[in-house]
Amino acid sequence: MPAPLNTTHAMPPLTAVGMLSAAVLAYEILLMRLFAIVHWHHFAFMIISIALLGYGASGTFLMLLPSVGVNRLRTLFLTGAAGFSMACVVCFAASQRLPFNALEVFWDPWQWGYLAGIYGLLFLPFFMAATSIGVLLRSGGPRIPQIYAADLCGAGIGACVTAGLLFRLPPQTALVIVSGGGAAATVLAAFHWQVGWRRQLTIAAAGWLILIGSGGLQWETIAINAYKPLTQTLRMPGTRLVYEKHHPMGWFSAVQSPTIPFRYAPGLSLKSDAAIPDQTALFIDGQGMSVVDRYNGRPETLAYLRQTTGSVGLHLRPHPDRVLIANAGGGQDILRAVAYGARQIDAVDPHPLYAFFLRDHLTDFSGWPFLEARVHYHSTTVRAFLQASPEVYDLIQLPPGSDGGSGASAFGESTLLTIEGLRQLWRHLEADGLLVIPLWTRLPPQNSLKAFLMATIMLEKQGISRPSDHLAMIRDWRTAVILVGKSALTSDEQNAIRGFCSTWGFDLAFLPGLRAEDVNRHNVLRRPLFAEATQALAGEDRQAYLDHYKFDLRPATDDRPFFGHFFKWRTLPEIAALRNAGGVALLDWGYPVLLVTLAQAVVFSFILIGLPILKIRRGAGEERITRRQGLATLLYFGVIGGGFLFLEIAYMQRLTLALHHPLVAATLTLTGFLLGAGAGSLWAHRAVQNGMGTRRLLRGSLAMIGAVGLLELVAMPWLLDRLGGMNFWLLAAAALGLILPLAIAMGMPFSLGLALLNRNRPEWIPWAWSINGCATVISAVAAPLIAITSGYTGVIGLALLLYGTGYGLVTWIGGRKTSRGDSLVKE
Repeated sequence: MPAPLNTTHAMPPLTAVGMLSAAVLAYEILLMRLFAIVHWHHFAFMIISIALLGYGASGTFLMLLPSVGVNRLRTLFLTGAAGFSMACVVCFAASQRLPFNALEVFWDPWQWGYLAGIYGLLFLPFFMAATSIGVLLRSGGPRIPQIYAADLCGAGIGACVTAGLLFRLPPQTALVIVSGGGAAATVLAAFHWQVGWRRQLTIAAAGWLILIGSGGLQWETIAINAYKPLTQTLRMPGTRLVYEKHHPMGWFSAVQSPTIPFRYAPGLSLKSDAAIPDQTALFIDGQGMSVVDRYNGRPETLAYLRQTTGSVGLHLRPHPDRVLIANAGGGQDILRAVAYGARQIDAVDPHPLYAFFLRDHLTDFSGWPFLEARVHYHSTTVRAFLQASPEVYDLIQLPPGSDGGSGASAFGESTLLTIEGLRQLWRHLEADGLLVIPLWTRLPPQNSLKAFLMATIMLEKQGISRPSDHLAMIRDWRTAVILVGKSALTSDEQNAIRGFCSTWGFDLAFLPGLRAEDVNRHNVLRRPLFAEATQALAGEDRQAYLDHYKFDLRPATDDRPFFGHFFKWRTLPEIAALRNAGGVALLDWGYPVLLVTLAQAVVFSFILIGLPILKIRRGAGEERITRRQGLATLLYFGVIGGGFLFLEIAYMQRLTLALHHPLVAATLTLTGFLLGAGAGSLWAHRAVQNGMGTRRLLRGSLAMIGAVGLLELVAMPWLLDRLGGMNFWLLAAAALGLILPLAIAMGMPFSLGLALLNRNRPEWIPWAWSINGCATVISAVAAPLIAITSGYTGVIGLALLLYGTGYGLVTWIGGRKTSRGDSLVKE
């Protein structure tokens, strides 16, 4: 093993390390964004998670690499950084050429080959960059904490810069800048080491960036999945994309179809005799369709909206003084409230391009001049808006919820459709106000029953003794609408609901005093499934019904915000038996896909971690891994890698609830944890230089993680709830105050562990790098699976347990070499 560098340039190129790490994290974020556009978000997560095994593979590669001199190690760094710069563009472009379709993996075996090809292509950039950083760690000696600090701080800056880039550039264009980061890191390191061919390298890097920046490779086109709604829509004759803009909240696109007009009207009665106006379809990331209706200020234009299931609430509360439209999108629900004479309407949607498009881009088409006097469009989340608003409403209208039909919603977190979210909405109702929850449905019923159960439980927690008196539910062949009253529904209101259903051919699914002859009259099912289920969920046999139902209806909470998750393992054999009869459509496959990802990550990790052991088995004498030290090293770097990611992911989710914006929460969490951890690693380096014992400092950092983590686990929900009404910047500062003490301590265990290895086992440093990288990938996939069962509180608890395990292993890290026979591999 080469000695640590001790020439005039012994200080490693820390600026180049930071630059390369920033580019790598930016590349990861951009790939997540790009593949969310191309595929559904959980397949993007699957692909990136496996690709990140490049970090684990780099450690294995360096462990298996024969001892080489300093110049060869420097060449490896430069090659890896330059290779990353080229591969991050070329590999993404090549992956777009593979005809992978996530929806065909269950019946087309070729799709698994295409998926493996994407894995391999996306693996390369991460492997190259990780090899560059791992080379410096392998030869860093006492400067390992500084190198690790530069790696973390660069990644933290990269997270913050990438979020800013996505406000200005489409993600495929931002890849050019990411590629430039890799090229810049290569050039910086070459000049730092005074490499002889550094000027030629600079010219080559500039030429590469000019080539990709000018579009010379023609790689910028994104091939969107053929089954996404936008792709399907654009296949209609005469359709055209009239507007598109990339935004960190999602790629916004607008489509018009003059030849075959859109007729988007969820819950429209089959008895409807009203014309539907021209519509412009809006999509986010190629899905989540909503529409803008052409409105000229005349009431008859909106007549069709009064003939939909979603209008039952306004039918009971015509001419309301104040209406809140949640996740208003293109504004169809706004026009519904206008049709019923609402005097003041607050429309809320987190994506700012909806408001911009309606007010500034499609002004005449949307009829905004007729609406602006009574409609106020707010670009924020619903819960953030309500947190800051003292207003109460006669009616709150939610958008149609997902039916999970593509499986895409299984791991989509919703902060609105949780017990706590419904409670916040309910508390902002007038004394006789109504909460309207429309939902897409499919058979057997799933999300409509879960929402009904959540409303029932929410009312019970508010002290309502007879929650069924506050609830009603109607349905047609494709939608269901749940009404939740602040007060009990009167007999007149119940009769009005019956009359509304009778007039427009809708079916009652729940109503106080509902009779058997009242249900399943218009949209006839073989059995009145909805009515039977709601009666059971509102009655004393609720738990027995939930236990025997074939889908998971457990209520979503802020700690388990997975409203779209319905999968039960015991239904899988039954669904598989119906495969040839279309049973796959019943499978909520987001959950199994993530489990397959976890299995793949574990298998690949065992291979990558095990290969160095096979090499050592061929060694002799004292170079063999002793059982105690080898297992301690494996477990220690595994548990601290897993614990780090578990805490980072859980805090990201918790801060989303506090900051009310996923992008802000993700950026703040990543930046705070990575910069804080980098500062902790740097402080640990200086403390050791000043004479503090390494093991003592390591134990202290692990103890601090446990103490601070337990304290914040208990106090954070209460604290963030109290800070919820604060100014955003003060709230962000408070969030950073929660993150930084934990993050600083979390930056020490890895670098100090490597420092201990460097004393007597420097050849194990790449192995530790591999173990930590593999554990990171496994924990990233496992975290949402754990949260489904135990919530994010369980994720944090497991992370603290892992760090506690690491505390117990400190004694055995970097012990003396031994030639005894207690080897990890058999003699």
